[in-house]
Amino acid sequence: MPARPAPRTRRPLSRVPRAPAAMALVPALVALATALPAPAADIGAVAGPTERGALQVSLRQRVPGSDDRSWWRRVETPADWRPSETAVIVCDVWDLHHCRNAVERLGEFAPRIARLLDRVRSAGGTVIHAPSDCMKHYERHPARARVVDLVERGLPEGFVPPPADRAGWCSALPAEALVEYPLDQSLGGEDDEPAAHAAWAAELEARGCNPKMPWTMQSPLVPIDADRDWVSDDGAEVARVLAARGVRHVLLVGVHLNMCVLGRPFGLRRLREAGLDVALVRDLTDTMYDPAQWPWVDHFTGTERMIEHVERHVCPTVSSGQILGDGITFRSALDTRPTVALVIAEEEYGSHRTLTDFARRRLGGRFRVVEFHAAADDPHSIPGLERVGPADVLLLSARRRGLPPEQMKALRAFVAAGKPVIGVRTASHAWDPGPVPEGREAWPDFDREVFGIDYSGHFGNELRSELSVVPAAAGHPLLTGVPGGGTLPQSGSLYRIAAAEGTLVLATGSIPGEPAQPVLTCFTRPDGGPSIYTSVGHPDDVSRPEVERVLVNAVHVAAGLEPPAALDERDPHDPALRWVSVRHEAGAFPRATGAARGATAAGVPLWARAVIVPTAAAAHDGFEIDLAGAGLRPEDVAAWFDGREARVTASDGGIVVAVPPMAATPNRAGVLALSLAGKARDAWPEVRAAARWRGRDGACPVDRWQVRVGAGGDTGFRDMPLPAMFGGPADSVTILE
Repeated sequence: MPARPAPRTRRPLSRVPRAPAAMALVPALVALATALPAPAADIGAVAGPTERGALQVSLRQRVPGSDDRSWWRRVETPADWRPSETAVIVCDVWDLHHCRNAVERLGEFAPRIARLLDRVRSAGGTVIHAPSDCMKHYERHPARARVVDLVERGLPEGFVPPPADRAGWCSALPAEALVEYPLDQSLGGEDDEPAAHAAWAAELEARGCNPKMPWTMQSPLVPIDADRDWVSDDGAEVARVLAARGVRHVLLVGVHLNMCVLGRPFGLRRLREAGLDVALVRDLTDTMYDPAQWPWVDHFTGTERMIEHVERHVCPTVSSGQILGDGITFRSALDTRPTVALVIAEEEYGSHRTLTDFARRRLGGRFRVVEFHAAADDPHSIPGLERVGPADVLLLSARRRGLPPEQMKALRAFVAAGKPVIGVRTASHAWDPGPVPEGREAWPDFDREVFGIDYSGHFGNELRSELSVVPAAAGHPLLTGVPGGGTLPQSGSLYRIAAAEGTLVLATGSIPGEPAQPVLTCFTRPDGGPSIYTSVGHPDDVSRPEVERVLVNAVHVAAGLEPPAALDERDPHDPALRWVSVRHEAGAFPRATGAARGATAAGVPLWARAVIVPTAAAAHDGFEIDLAGAGLRPEDVAAWFDGREARVTASDGGIVVAVPPMAATPNRAGVLALSLAGKARDAWPEVRAAARWRGRDGACPVDRWQVRVGAGGDTGFRDMPLPAMFGGPADSVTILE
């Protein structure tokens, strides 16, 4: 088995020499960056141009793999962007940050941002630096003066500035409100260890910085070209620069993806609203995400889930290697997760649903998972498989496919390199399509050569087998946490499997009148690589705790890691553990609503919160939220808007929560929090809510909420510890219109 990756010794930033003046940080930061390992080629890297002409990019998006959107397929579309029509916006690449770990992560990839900007400049593109809240530092800088001069010259011909309600922060696009946001960022996403964070805050304060907002300028690791670049953190100004320069395509780099990169006035959402071709440079960004918060995954897994969200619902992404032409996708040296390549090319057992769901639930805390699915228009091609080489483990579920030569070559090279392979169910005959399609290659002996077994069909579908652990296998790492001595009914048919000499059989399946058949085996290949195979793979079987446990163990063992003593059994839909998204419309998020109903039966408080973006009129005059539902009484409900208590009164059929005039900021997100007790708590799943304000005919539905059960400490859950514009997830945002 491959050795477990050695944990990287974290470089304590507190040991980097600090000077009172910001520019005195340059030598120390540069030394820190150059001491870090250089990025290496990674899965998914697509080579870009070697000449200094057109920017040849591959725009990656996620499209639904099925009508129910239960799984998504990665699609890449090549495009040529004229440099003169292309801009890069550098979002909030500050010199300092209140999160120590965020500074360290940015310090790794900031030099590569600088290289990418050099490439775009030299090709004739536009570079805009947008370090928010730092314009005072640049008031005499030529790149800032260039923007001011452009604004003073008036509007470019044909340019229409964005209206007030689209010139500020954007908390959500309509598509994002229909899906559950992938991360809980409502506590700010700080992932420092408490002692390290306290020491970092003390150091910032000792240097005269505000520990909560220490940035004053852009990081010196990303230089600003005084002769060609532009500096602005104003959305309307950035829009003018783009229009004046004739920009149609925009690349966005910087931090933090789940907050500023998406939401700033110059961020992905606003650029998408403006109709520009916008793409995130996915390997030159980071998130504010704490693994102690839902979904309880590794920090870098959290970032990847945000990238997936962007690719599904906001805009495409590209890698920096496409722009730089070196074929490299940057990966942090702090990211020591083994990479699992999940390869799926079968429809009979629904592995594209069951195994992708398994990977999301069980592997995100310790592994990096990269999915490869069969092409929608060609079952005998798996796009991207030709780049599987850097993966550490291959988890395979495929059935009777041929492959294009370059993909089969990559697969054979992966195996020949002695890397681990895990096969599920039809993987035994993955590359044995019978008649080989033209232009495709088969591997009919894959079962014998890779898994050390011989597959020869299966027993009748009507015959149900009993699975049991081989007594002599007790204590094997693959069986960690799997009870021995009993049997487990198998939903799918029993495969006819013959184990070769040297293949270790750990579990078998039996049907009356037939010899027991191996259902779980491990094998050391002639190339020295380990292989694990199970013939269990029916959807009803994969969902069984025992089978799921074996798959978790298999991935850990294959990666050279010790299987966990116990699995994390926290229910992601339990509102006693986290804020759970619900929508009071069209039965959306029904599991969450049901969980809230069940949890409230214990008699503890139920909290509900929504992120409200008021119009200028609603903020000026105040607004009301009508909540209709049997059992709602003012004495059972307390309400706050951005931490300030709101008035609750009775109405026909429910209650009214009144947010007073000037309590909200126009066009800026604020959080409405409700604490419900008694009958109000029990009635919540059926409540309907709408906002109204003076001068507004009708009502605006408020149907996007988060719920949580519990006391929530001294002040409950009445507010987020940061502005709702940063902490509020896109699926709980209601924009008053």
